[in-house]
Amino acid sequence: MKKLFVLLLTVIFIFSLTACGGNDADHEIVGRWVSADDSSWVTTFNADGSGTHTISWGYGTSFRWSIRSNSIRWDYSGHPNMETPFRISGDSLFITVDGGFEFLYIRD
Repeated sequence: MKKLFVLLLTVIFIFSLTACGGNDADHEIVGRWVSADDSSWVTTFNADGSGTHTISWGYGTSFRWSIRSNSIRWDYSGHPNMETPFRISGDSLFITVDGGFEFLYIRD
């Protein structure tokens, strides 16, 4: 009976850790990121899964985002379910697009 109780507590503990929402990458990516190549280009990932791309001269678009393994899933109006590999190193965000080109963003 004691083993069953310990097993039950272990399962509840593990479930509570995984049910707290998202993974570490979700929390790491939340924030405002500025392109290292062009500081007028800013991408913002909000904690609620929404986001925006903006350029200082007025262009902007919104999206929904989520993390799947080592990829960002982007849902734009008319272009759902796009995925791009990414990695975060300190205050640097690297997003890889088709053809292997890597964009570098710096946390603002």
